[in-house]
Amino acid sequence: MVGVLDRRVDGYVRHVFDGSGYLLGRFVCPPDADRWDSVNWIGGQPHVVVPDTAVRLIPDGDEAYVSTVNHGLVYDRDVHFRRRLVSTEGDRCTFAIVSDDLAAELGIERPQRRGRRPRLRYGSCGARAYALLHQAHTALADPAVDLLAVDEAVLSVLRHVTDRVAGAPQAGSGPSRPATARARRQAVEQVKTLLASDPSKPWTLAELAAGVHYSAYCLARMFRAHTGYAIAAYRRQLLLRASLRDAAAPGADLSSVAAAYGFSSHSHYTRVFRQVFGCTPSKARAAGFQVLTR
Repeated sequence: MVGVLDRRVDGYVRHVFDGSGYLLGRFVCPPDADRWDSVNWIGGQPHVVVPDTAVRLIPDGDEAYVSTVNHGLVYDRDVHFRRRLVSTEGDRCTFAIVSDDLAAELGIERPQRRGRRPRLRYGSCGARAYALLHQAHTALADPAVDLLAVDEAVLSVLRHVTDRVAGAPQAGSGPSRPATARARRQAVEQVKTLLASDPSKPWTLAELAAGVHYSAYCLARMFRAHTGYAIAAYRRQLLLRASLRDAAAPGADLSSVAAAYGFSSHSHYTRVFRQVFGCTPSKARAAGFQVLTR
């Protein structure tokens, strides 16, 4: 189930978010740690990694590679490797442990099924994707975090990194068969209906995807392609537009309005309101926005 975590796995690894098909975590290995002197094993699932420091990685059977904040890494399952110091800060990174289903959708190869040894692969990571992942981490520390938005953001970063590593266009970017396109449009319309029927419900990406029989990853991509909105942004717009009449009414109690439309507090509501409408509810009231909602 999607949710915020604070689970210490060992002295180096902490899991922070259980997402749709992945487990997001932080790895912090200081320069004096014993991990620098031993062989490391990535584990039994593929990993996508975005570094925060520079480190030299030496996978078994491959040449050494220096990863920096400009790179994204994809580890096949069962990779063994050594690390060597480059940065005085040691090795710090964000990682996602990827499920089999999501790995298949991202195009992460499963070498043991193809007669190939596991590999560490790498590519560039765009500045926006890097910033988006850090923004997601910051959001997870906020009690009013929108888990749907974080989930979509992380999935988009995973897609970005794996595309860059593979050097291939995004899956599904070509023309679809008519029946497939029609089925996807119908699924998007069904999700729009679910969101509009109860926008204040704390929907999760997995829940919405299960309702239309698509994966969370596929739904997030096709929803944006068909509507121009991320699902979380679409839901936020529904809530805020529905609340505009009440918020802009003379003498409105914004704490009550916030609670009625599913926001955690007056301040949370005001902050999101300003992001979407470009002004606070009080300024909207002064500008007479209530006339526009009649």
